[in-house]
Amino acid sequence: MEPGCVRVESLFVATVVHISDLHFGRPAVAERLDALKGYVEMIQPDAVAISGDLTQRCTNGEFSNARAYLDSLGKIAPYTVVPGNHDIRWLGAVARNLGLAGLFREQAHKFKYSRYVRHISEDLSPSLEVPGVVIAGVNTAHGITRGSITRRLRDLGVIGQVRHADVMRVRGIFEHAAPTSARIVMMHHNPIRGEQSGRHGLANTEQALHAFADLGTELILCGHDHQDAIHTIERGAHGLVISTAGTISNRIRPGRASSFNVVEIEDHEIHITAHTWRQGSGFIPSEDRAFPRRTASRRA
Repeated sequence: MEPGCVRVESLFVATVVHISDLHFGRPAVAERLDALKGYVEMIQPDAVAISGDLTQRCTNGEFSNARAYLDSLGKIAPYTVVPGNHDIRWLGAVARNLGLAGLFREQAHKFKYSRYVRHISEDLSPSLEVPGVVIAGVNTAHGITRGSITRRLRDLGVIGQVRHADVMRVRGIFEHAAPTSARIVMMHHNPIRGEQSGRHGLANTEQALHAFADLGTELILCGHDHQDAIHTIERGAHGLVISTAGTISNRIRPGRASSFNVVEIEDHEIHITAHTWRQGSGFIPSEDRAFPRRTASRRA
């Protein structure tokens, strides 16, 4: 340490387990799901955040299994969840955008999310606040919409979108949260280009990142790309840390493994540790990064 420097000790605040893309159905692997639940039970986090794609085919049976798994996690720690693109009924998405204004569009919208609402939650963009952390969920899974139009036909309906109304809702959540709580946004789609997929998950990446940064967001939790990644970027007046969780299922990308992230919030730092699956060993820590928190303005 340089002469005259004072070491600032960082005080522990909260731990969040960030998981994504469970894909209940054929891709689900019971051994990994059990190992994940055992890990959560062992570390007793302050919260569990699940960033979408609970199911593979959006069937009632898959949602029923996802519901049972969420209930088991809920006995360990409070959790929050948002839907992913696999959790909505595509016919409803198409009907809503082709239909006429009025009742038909409203019914089609309800149909699109009907199974998620029936089995998981009526709130598609929930928020969760525990001591030291507030997590604002944003539903980015809207199916085939004007915002999902892309030149890559294979991505039609897979691309997500952050809507202005959601940005305003996040603003309200953050404004009413404790001043020193870490501001976290959770959504399904990845705003950072995937290393292997080469694509963003959002249609309006730049607008969304600037908007969230301007709200004082410190961390974004997302999934969708099935590839764990930890990024830091500068947008707007503030920097953003982005935790992209991999998948727990067997729908993994070549050369990757099932994974989830553990986020440790401290007074002055955010630590994110990716945990990857190793056959015979379970989930073990792999990448570990730390970032300074940008909370000085709220403490002033």
